[in-house]
Amino acid sequence: MTAIERVRRTRLTLAAGAIVVALAWGFAAALAILAALAFADVTSGTSQRDAGWHSVAAIVGGLVVATVLIWRSRRLTSVGRVALWLEEKIPGLHYSLVTAIEYDGVAANRPAIEAAVARHDIGAVTRRAVGRIVLPAIGAALTGLALLYVSPSSALGGAIFRSVTGKLPGAAAAVGNRLEGITVQVIPPAYTGERSTSLDDPASVSALIGSRIVLRGEGRAEGIIARAGATELKVEDARGGWMSGFAVPTRPTALMLRDRSYERIIVLQPRADNPPRIVLTSPERDSTLRAPRLMIRLTATATDDIGLEGAYFEYLVTTGSGEIFSARTITTPVQQFGGARRGPISGALDLASLNLKQGDVVSIRAITQDRNSLSGPGLATSDTRTFRIARAGEYDSVALEAAGPLPVDSSAMSQRMLIMMTEQLVREQKSLTRQQLVKRSTEIGDLEDRVRKRVHEILYEQEAGAAEDEHGAVEQADPHDHSDEPVPAHNRDLLEAYNALWEAVRSLQIAEPQPALPPMRVALKALDRARLANRMYLRGIPPKVIVDLARVRMTGKEKGSGNIRTPVSAADSARARFERRFSDAVELIESDPQRAVRAFTLLQVDALSSNPGFAAAVGEAIEAFRKGRDATLPLIRARRTLSGAPSATPGLPSWSGGP
Repeated sequence: MTAIERVRRTRLTLAAGAIVVALAWGFAAALAILAALAFADVTSGTSQRDAGWHSVAAIVGGLVVATVLIWRSRRLTSVGRVALWLEEKIPGLHYSLVTAIEYDGVAANRPAIEAAVARHDIGAVTRRAVGRIVLPAIGAALTGLALLYVSPSSALGGAIFRSVTGKLPGAAAAVGNRLEGITVQVIPPAYTGERSTSLDDPASVSALIGSRIVLRGEGRAEGIIARAGATELKVEDARGGWMSGFAVPTRPTALMLRDRSYERIIVLQPRADNPPRIVLTSPERDSTLRAPRLMIRLTATATDDIGLEGAYFEYLVTTGSGEIFSARTITTPVQQFGGARRGPISGALDLASLNLKQGDVVSIRAITQDRNSLSGPGLATSDTRTFRIARAGEYDSVALEAAGPLPVDSSAMSQRMLIMMTEQLVREQKSLTRQQLVKRSTEIGDLEDRVRKRVHEILYEQEAGAAEDEHGAVEQADPHDHSDEPVPAHNRDLLEAYNALWEAVRSLQIAEPQPALPPMRVALKALDRARLANRMYLRGIPPKVIVDLARVRMTGKEKGSGNIRTPVSAADSARARFERRFSDAVELIESDPQRAVRAFTLLQVDALSSNPGFAAAVGEAIEAFRKGRDATLPLIRARRTLSGAPSATPGLPSWSGGP
């Protein structure tokens, strides 16, 4: 072998060693990054098993390290540099290799140069040099594998390494309980603005309705059954193990996990997004004003358990009275809270700007809504504050309590409604057929006749012998008529209303609504006058009747008699059922602890809706069982929450037997 061939073989050996070193150090750097991120996740209390940026960071770091090492070995492409490296490692060559390369093809002194090179073992020197750089690189790669293997099971690295090694030929086929060491990730709805949380090996999961739960465990998904109540969940293979994702149910549910003979139950406790609340703090009370001149200061406070969207004030201005009135609504600009759980809102209202008149009423309230975009948004309104502008005729009787209105009030209100119906019929008369006109006019006439009969009853309720003429109309009262026939001259308004109603009824019964309107309006005015006339006002509240007990005691004539005994109310069936199931579960603690924990878990699920205090105490006992602690105190607390504290009688009862 010539000197040049020795140099070229050395160059290939060094190049192979450089490539191995670069790949080993790059692989070690990638594994170290994965292990570091895994331990960082555990330290910070978060889980990033499904985050792809871990793998990207590890791959990029390994490629950077490998690229840098290969770039540093770029001089191996030159045969002359390799020859100089050998001359440096073997000083006894006396530049024989460099000379052989420079004078390649020259026959002079060729045997002497080849003999000088042959006297040294160039291959052994090269192997020792390559070994000194390859062995540390391989050791670093093995160290990275060890770090990744001991990383936490909830982190990315350890799960991937174990899943990969489990697929290698010769790997152990035995699989243990895949329901141990699971991780539950709770992803809240986007509108809450909250971050997802991770729970390691939990016994119960409390989450907002609308959240998503992702279960992750080690091993393959084949053979694992998951069921939330009556709904079977999909379990599939994922990176590093198995996973199952589902939405939080609306009711407390038991999540049943089964892996061959292994079983595990996780309690799902849904939390509802409560609607917001708002309290109007100013103005504090209702008020009546003589003139619409007042500046009202408005303040309110809104609260919510998740986050508020905005709030505003609403003014409802009502004008008119009875059945003829109009209303208009005014809202202030919405004040945004940006997801805060508590926020104040303030404003001012100038009543003069609303152009109010006498009798107008202004109702003020505050309205808020939350950020629930799934089942909402939830709305909340405050109490209403009312400001009324008094009428001029109320000034002499504001401080008086009026007696009850006459029964004719209802007739007046019905008469207004009938006038409106008749006016509507007149407007639509041209577009109706004769049959439709007769039908609607007759219906209004029947209602008008009811009002007429009601007025007749009021008019003659204390008079006797009043008679109608052959046409049904009441004779007009004559003040100079002194006949014996009783004429109700004490209420001329009701008499006028009665006769006008009769004329309106006759016109409506023959399908002539237009001529019926004038007498209907006359009857309405007469009924209004009768309603406001002869009203009695009482100054103050009538005194309460006080019974003189000394005077009426023992004056009764009827003998006393026993009352019927009230039956005892039935016991709470749900509480009795919980007590029986709780006692059965307690009996299983010593004989079959696993069945006892299962019974307590199902009992907690059923009690979450009806008895949350008892369910919380049972949950503490389950947690104590799982962690191997003493569960006596939580069980006692659960028993007392369900059945109440035991009652004790101080001292011994008195002796009742013997002489």
